[in-house]
Amino acid sequence: MRIIFLLLALLVGLVIAVVAMINNEVVTVNYLFGQGSLTLFMLILGSAFAGAMFVGFLGIFRSIHNYMNSQGDRGHKKELERRVKLLEGEKEKLEAELGKQQKEREDAAAKAHGDLVDEKKKLEEELKKQQKEREDTAAKERD
Repeated sequence: MRIIFLLLALLVGLVIAVVAMINNEVVTVNYLFGQGSLTLFMLILGSAFAGAMFVGFLGIFRSIHNYMNSQGDRGHKKELERRVKLLEGEKEKLEAELGKQQKEREDAAAKAHGDLVDEKKKLEEELKKQQKEREDTAAKERD
């Protein structure tokens, strides 16, 4: 893209130079505070040079502006990267805490299940004991 722009600029410069060379008459130029005589050739080339300088300064200004914006963006990017690392660290801590709590919950559930199984066995034994006592009482009453 830069090559195309450079070639286009050279072509326009060549056209301006040819037009300036064709026009060699002396002209009077009126300024705000006076007037002067110049050849049309010098006036055309001077105007083209002044325009090129103006465009060049605008390009430099734009480059400086873009550089300053990119510096701000880099600072913002570094801040965001720092925050991402901080959040990733917090995420790892929370995941470890979650794993710990899940392990504790599983252990508590296993303990509760074991306690329920033990309680069930005790109740079954108590029930069998009571049934046996009833059978014994019923057998004594029949005798």
